[in-house]
Amino acid sequence: MQPIDAYQDTAVRARRFLSLHDGLMNTRQRGIRADWKSSFNRLMHWKQSSGIQRVDSRDAIIVLREGSGLQPDDFTKESLDDLLRSSLTFGVSALDRYVHERVIKGFVSAYRAGNLNRQQREFNIPVTLAMEIVEKNRKANQSGHIVRPANEIRKAVQEILHKRPFQSWREVEYGFCLIGVTGLAGKLQAIFGVGDFGSIKKQLNKIAERRNHIVHEGDLARHQRGGAVKPQKIERKFVEDSLEFLDDFVGALEQA
Repeated sequence: MQPIDAYQDTAVRARRFLSLHDGLMNTRQRGIRADWKSSFNRLMHWKQSSGIQRVDSRDAIIVLREGSGLQPDDFTKESLDDLLRSSLTFGVSALDRYVHERVIKGFVSAYRAGNLNRQQREFNIPVTLAMEIVEKNRKANQSGHIVRPANEIRKAVQEILHKRPFQSWREVEYGFCLIGVTGLAGKLQAIFGVGDFGSIKKQLNKIAERRNHIVHEGDLARHQRGGAVKPQKIERKFVEDSLEFLDDFVGALEQA
């Protein structure tokens, strides 16, 4: 699997949440006509006394049978806003996984190249992992099996780095330093063709910050003391713009 494949797979899933949000929004303003209800129950071979509710969205008609775990309120804007939050979360996860894959695949060869930068020199693995690698190699040599030390190192680095997020600008820049790519801001500025790269950093950090607020705080509005518990507003345009930005950003990283 190539890093860009990992990104694209998760990015597609992020947009699926956006499509579900758009396609499930209830636009119906009135109850079901008695004749429509009777005809539908007859079509489904349900009892005429069966209670049903109808949701009309842009792309579908959804009929909820009495006793269903779903209610029309589940298709309101307020309820479906959680699909927007899920979409944004998956979009940032796509970037995170992409950078992880780039770092894991490029880590060993970057260190072999020599002339290490500060981030590479300061990166270390726990002693326990180092001892495990040494012991595995010792046992392999005794049994005549072949163990590739570079693969074992890559696995150890992978275990460490998958605990570390690569979502904000600082984190992404650090990840690329580990594989010997320095001056990332300048490279991306040239690729984007912008005079000031600060706005791109700011936009990425804003997206990552909102993702963290969703994941770690339920996207609830912050209050001083008291006040009703309610989520922050989230606009569809912000989510769509964020996904498009992440596509462009990862596309630029591919060229860096």
